[in-house]
Amino acid sequence: MENLKILLIGQPNIGKSSLLNALVGSVATVSNYPGTTVEVTKAKKKINSTEIEFLDTPGIYSISDRSEEEKITEKALFEEEVDGAIVIADATSLGRSLYMVLQILEAQIPAVLALNFIEDARKKGIKIDGEKLERYFNVPVVFINPLTKMGINKLMDVVLKIKKIARQKFKIKYDDHIEEAIDKISVQVRGKLPKRFIALRVLEEDEHFYKYLKEKKIIEETKKSLVKHPKIAEDISITRYGTASFITEKVTQIASLKKEKILQEKIDNILLHTIWGPFITGLFFLVIFGTLLFLGNLIQNVLMNLTEDLLSPFDLAKSSIITMILVQGLTGLAAGVSIALPYVFLFYLILGFLEDIGLLPRFIVNIEKFLKRLGFPGKSFIPLALGLGCTSPAVRATRVLSSKKEQFHTASLFAFVPCSSRIAIIMGVVGFYGGIKLTLSVFTTVFIAGLIWAFGIKKVIPLKSEPLLLELPPYRRPLIKNVLAKSWIRMKDFVYIVIPLLILGGMVYGILDIFGLTNIIVKPLSPITNLLGLPAVAIIPLVFGFLQKDLTGGMLVSVLGSEISSVLTPLQIYTFGVASTIGIPCIIALGMLTREFGFKKAIFLTSASMIYGLLVAGLVCRIISMII
Repeated sequence: MENLKILLIGQPNIGKSSLLNALVGSVATVSNYPGTTVEVTKAKKKINSTEIEFLDTPGIYSISDRSEEEKITEKALFEEEVDGAIVIADATSLGRSLYMVLQILEAQIPAVLALNFIEDARKKGIKIDGEKLERYFNVPVVFINPLTKMGINKLMDVVLKIKKIARQKFKIKYDDHIEEAIDKISVQVRGKLPKRFIALRVLEEDEHFYKYLKEKKIIEETKKSLVKHPKIAEDISITRYGTASFITEKVTQIASLKKEKILQEKIDNILLHTIWGPFITGLFFLVIFGTLLFLGNLIQNVLMNLTEDLLSPFDLAKSSIITMILVQGLTGLAAGVSIALPYVFLFYLILGFLEDIGLLPRFIVNIEKFLKRLGFPGKSFIPLALGLGCTSPAVRATRVLSSKKEQFHTASLFAFVPCSSRIAIIMGVVGFYGGIKLTLSVFTTVFIAGLIWAFGIKKVIPLKSEPLLLELPPYRRPLIKNVLAKSWIRMKDFVYIVIPLLILGGMVYGILDIFGLTNIIVKPLSPITNLLGLPAVAIIPLVFGFLQKDLTGGMLVSVLGSEISSVLTPLQIYTFGVASTIGIPCIIALGMLTREFGFKKAIFLTSASMIYGLLVAGLVCRIISMII
């Protein structure tokens, strides 16, 4: 059997995930690239006697070593034994996409150019001559639409023959002085990789390629001779961009469009309006959370009734110790799945629709304006938006910011950005047992507490504001199959990791309860529950929640039973929701903070946010108790 390893390469939001889904279906696995925190997606497809492994690399704009994502893609291209690459380009902005295509061709990597968003380009009056583009690059060019499967079969046929695609010695003609520098360094290059490409990467100061040189001193010697090119890396980039623009102009025809505004522009005029934009964004998020609460409650009610019926035959009073422990494990599992699963899946489903439609970037632009008023750089909203899904990758995403100070300050706000697990707690515990008013009260409290925190940081250590550069994709019709596939891939960790932990957590509590050991945890931490006005045993789900936030709701049911509203007052339910929401969410996020900022800063930030959250919950609880 023949094996092929193919990389998917392209800019962010270019449709790589959709293409992978169209090529192999929703059988992809998501994991960190070895030795890094960057997620990659892998999938395999067997066709006759050939097995193809596809690797969806992180979205990048060029091959370089400036960001972690670019480093990973570069490493995959040149250090793994790949047979070729599918380079996905945006037909609506071909010139920008071709820059990376030129780099890959200079590296003599067998490639297929897949042009996405062809229909969008035609709507804008852009017509691309695919045959002419093939002649310029001498590589296959395929027009695709992953959502409708257009061009997918043709692309797969080309991939099967990718080993027959000649490794093109594509050459961009640079300035004479740069060409001389390339020749000087090429002589010192060792290894199998193309000498000219290595020399270019060295001149562009990519330290990852220095190891291919016989003598590193050639770098300084060559640069001394480049008097007319003090910024050699920039000059090389300018030449590439010029070449990309020239080719784009030759293969593209622009048709005249009608003068009246197209529908997208009309919608953008409203959504990006100075006043109406933020208002509509806020209203839209209220509708989203209202929908999440309503549908989640319906599903949760059905699941809880079902699990209660399944567990009702067990009579714990007459059961053996082992049976009692197992039943507690099943109770933790049932409660966790009933409380967390509906909201986690629904959240990712809604997020997938917003991404595919093209609304999410518009909302980002509006909220970014609000962040600037708080003294945070515009780019900080990118990791904060990711924090609504999971805090761990959001911490890594702070690398888009220019300084460690900006990164750390932005990471401190994650304590007030409820991830999908914390949203599940608010919806599944506070919303289900306390109602919509308590749910909105928790969200409002978290929001106000976050504002106070942000203004405090702004006053103590002000940050310099930076503009947010964000590409706004065209509005598109979402494909339900693709949204479902993305939602499943994102929540795989919940199914494969959290559910076993729910069972284990329930069993651990069963052992502690049966042998009367709960006081070991409860008694030393009783000052916290006294501050919060909660039963002493309520500290257990808070402790388990730090290990994994999804455990909080399930452990609360394990400790207090399924009729929580008969055990806790509405005020206590509200207080529990605030206390379990504010703060760095779990030990995994703590590990990510440690990796990014060091152990001391991570512990400081986690401790400070947790103490702040407990004080806010306790203070509000006391104030409300005095009023009522």
